[in-house]
Amino acid sequence: MSKVEKYRFQATLGPGGSTERGNAVRMPRFARSAFTATVAAVGMVMFATTPAQASTNITVHVGRCPMDYCATAGYGWFNADPIGSTPGDALKACDLASDGYYIKAWLTNRDTGKVVRTASTAGHNANYCTGWQTGDLPEQTRVWLEVCKMSGTRKVLCEYGSEGWA
Repeated sequence: MSKVEKYRFQATLGPGGSTERGNAVRMPRFARSAFTATVAAVGMVMFATTPAQASTNITVHVGRCPMDYCATAGYGWFNADPIGSTPGDALKACDLASDGYYIKAWLTNRDTGKVVRTASTAGHNANYCTGWQTGDLPEQTRVWLEVCKMSGTRKVLCEYGSEGWA
């Protein structure tokens, strides 16, 4: 193949969609460069864009003692999306143990570090769950759930959940 033929477009679509030999066209150097740059830019945008994260619920249990084999004293639950009568972007705390402690849950925005929801069973006997603490959070908000067994204002034992998305 000669150097001239190397840069020529040799095939065109003919009548009925068939391929037949057409007129040779030389593509100028600047057009090849522009085409290459366009293809590279489109590829970078396609592969650099991250997909939207699905909303995720988080449940964190805190034990009666710091060992893994201890029964749960309570838990915090973040529900990202509404399901039936359960609201979305909602937090609740549940105390399951008659041990004199209460359960408190904090939902924190991972990007700003600010607490966006709290739920506490303080002042209630065991086997109690708070109502849903609600309010709209912007979609794709990264959140973190911390749940603690509390005595007054002192954190007795805390557990942390994995990152979730509102």
